[in-house]
Amino acid sequence: MKRSIERRRTIRIRRSSLLEARLEDLDRPSIKIAETLDEYIQSFRLVHDEYLAQGYIPVPESGGMSYNLYNFLPKTCIFIFKSYLDVLSTLTYVPDNDVFGLPMDTLYKPEVDELRARGRKVVELGALATVRSKRWRNILMMTVKAMFHYAKFTRANDLCITVNPKHVRFYKNIFLFEDFGEERFFEKVGAPAVALRVSFDNIEEKLAKTYGGMDFDTDLHGFFVQMNRNPMEPDIPEYQVERRRPLEYEVARHLLANKPELLCDFKNEEQARYFEGLYHKALYAPTGVARVPCAPDVTQ
Repeated sequence: MKRSIERRRTIRIRRSSLLEARLEDLDRPSIKIAETLDEYIQSFRLVHDEYLAQGYIPVPESGGMSYNLYNFLPKTCIFIFKSYLDVLSTLTYVPDNDVFGLPMDTLYKPEVDELRARGRKVVELGALATVRSKRWRNILMMTVKAMFHYAKFTRANDLCITVNPKHVRFYKNIFLFEDFGEERFFEKVGAPAVALRVSFDNIEEKLAKTYGGMDFDTDLHGFFVQMNRNPMEPDIPEYQVERRRPLEYEVARHLLANKPELLCDFKNEEQARYFEGLYHKALYAPTGVARVPCAPDVTQ
């Protein structure tokens, strides 16, 4: 059984050329954490368009962009792969938050609470998307590698993800995720979901045990752990400092103005007050966003 899994893993990596980044004709390719309004807009539109096409978004969202309150939290990072000014691939990294928790709490809070009770630093990954015409270039793998090193430097203990059951084997066989929560129906996307988890405490050892000694084109241990295998990969210092700041005013103002109904998504007054503390100017300044009736009035 083990040999059969290893064979399927090797064949899949080699057939899809997962570790071959085909960047030759891309204009100034780069990987970074989104910072500008344009980068956020492109990322959220990419996720929206791809998820809409796959049926994970039942109806088009405001402005053709898909995002939520978690995207406004100070430690949330959106990793993007760019070709000059164009975002081609994106991945959202959401560390656990004392007030908001994680998006997956909707379905898997008991499971995540067990990790929290053990003092684990939990991160949820989501909103993975790549421009359809560029998927063959495997640029998402480069983006995942940048996220991998960021997670290591910021000392994350667990990376969690919820995926459609049809993708479970890929994440378990290739990225070594393990079962975390049984299949449940996710009403928001109208599809079943399965929770998976990978522990970062010994991830390098697991990668070495699984992939060590494999050929260069199938060695994910070498790909993720070894640095500077490609001159366009990000320098380590860029990712050593954990992101701890809210969105810039213009970014927050634009995103809130486009989707003011987000202010209906607070689960309690504590969340509303926390958010108001981060984005008071974007919410209340003369050029800010008018509060919607369903949002708690945190100024009282």
